[in-house]
Amino acid sequence: MIGGLLREIVGEGPCDSILFSGGLDSTSVAWAHRALGVRPRLVHVQLIDSMGPDLEYALVASRHLAMPLHVVWATMADAMRAVREVVDILGVFNPMEVVNCAAQYLALEEAASLGLRRVCTGDGGDELFAGYSYMAKMGPDELDRYIRDLVTRWRFCAFDMGRRLGIEVVAPFTDSRMVRYALEVDPREKVREGMGKYALRKAMDGLLPEQVVWRRKDPIEVGSGFRYLYSVLEDMGRDIDVGMGLSGAQKYLYSLFRELGKTYERYGECPACGYKLSRGYCHMCGYYGAMP
Repeated sequence: MIGGLLREIVGEGPCDSILFSGGLDSTSVAWAHRALGVRPRLVHVQLIDSMGPDLEYALVASRHLAMPLHVVWATMADAMRAVREVVDILGVFNPMEVVNCAAQYLALEEAASLGLRRVCTGDGGDELFAGYSYMAKMGPDELDRYIRDLVTRWRFCAFDMGRRLGIEVVAPFTDSRMVRYALEVDPREKVREGMGKYALRKAMDGLLPEQVVWRRKDPIEVGSGFRYLYSVLEDMGRDIDVGMGLSGAQKYLYSLFRELGKTYERYGECPACGYKLSRGYCHMCGYYGAMP
């Protein structure tokens, strides 16, 4: 059912490229294109200074799908330029969001430079099918409630960055038909024996390489090597005084935020930056505390 639905969604507007990690979500989107006889270019990013594990899987998946893999070898200068662009586009100084989105920005930028104009992502798969480790620790009822709430407030930075770069970003997993289907899936089929995305894994088992289907979930910054930026940004922010309860990478990113002329409304909820909280999380600076 999931595979058929992906083919239906993709078939209405295939992409000419895919932001490709070699993870289950982006590979499933690529498979849907291949099933329709379409071979988009797969764009993959790695930080040269600290490579992540995704490349191995991206190579396996691209060979299996017989799709061209284009690897962006990002230097530290490229990564820091992307950080600046992401802060400017998104208007946040949240280290986790900025670092994750910096990797995606360079992939989208490369797609644009190659003349590609419609880029698919795997965004939404983890949210719908419980791909994050903390979700696997929830009971079935709690998980179901959490996902239903999450899809009402999710946001993906690739859309904003794509608009800045003049390319269309499409996320098949966020299509309303896929969302409706996923919300009907028993949460016990999403997590089994501590493994998230079980329903999606079973649906793609036999269609994709086993090592891709059953691989551990790695966040973007881990798989691409961009997590190295956390320590770089922390060092850069160490001696900066911002007059708030920010620390490390937050301080450097906030100084960049201000340098770019950005401001934000202070609601007095986040104890670190004064922004508002959503379930204990501050989208602006990345603070997370106990949920109210």
